[in-house]
Amino acid sequence: MFLASVADPLDAILRDHANYAAFTTVKAFTEFVGTNSFAGAHKPDDPEQTRLFDVWVDGYGFIGPQQFVADFGHLPSPRVVYTGKLTGTFLEAVRVGRYGVAEGVVCKGGTGGVDVWMVKVKTYAYLERLKESFGARWEDYWE
Repeated sequence: MFLASVADPLDAILRDHANYAAFTTVKAFTEFVGTNSFAGAHKPDDPEQTRLFDVWVDGYGFIGPQQFVADFGHLPSPRVVYTGKLTGTFLEAVRVGRYGVAEGVVCKGGTGGVDVWMVKVKTYAYLERLKESFGARWEDYWE
């Protein structure tokens, strides 16, 4: 499934796009998810997919969030729920569940290369599921 959904189209972009064709080493970061995946555990019969969430280019660094969406956003990847300044209001909105995400979001900023930063923000509902499932070890799976 990885080859069909992400690797083949990613390879075509990297070979044909002027921004990437000259680079020899590129790392693609993906997440394997299923409908009932939770805290990195997957159900054997669950329909699964691979989502691309970052691209790193040797000699440059991480592709910035706007460029990532422009170049790779049509591939299976997490949806963009917000663009704008990272504020406490936005972080709290994620935590209370206003964006309809099961686990949370990864906020990214910067233009690319060493300028890229990122932070995870998880929902309070996910926190409660972690506590129910893992007891005292819930922090092993938190932000």
